[in-house]
Amino acid sequence: MHEGGKIEIKIDEKNDMIILQFVDSGEGIPDDNLDKVFEPLFTTKQRGTSLGLASCKNIIEQHQGEISVKNNPTTFTIKLPKSISILSVPTQK
Repeated sequence: MHEGGKIEIKIDEKNDMIILQFVDSGEGIPDDNLDKVFEPLFTTKQRGTSLGLASCKNIIEQHQGEISVKNNPTTFTIKLPKSISILSVPTQK
């Protein structure tokens, strides 16, 4: 996002989910890159590790949530459960 841009953060809840939306006033993500932004090592920049969004996606999914992105305006949406069910917990002896 260029200098002077704005990010709006929206928080909502629906049923058993918390919904976070990050909306920016930037120029958007090119349509042919939109479905690649969560892939490890995908970047259009000269610097950085290209692992940021892939790491975010991994962490969110580990908490039984999901992340998505859309354009017009560019909006990243994170959905997380209000409570997490534990499928199996290893026991220590």
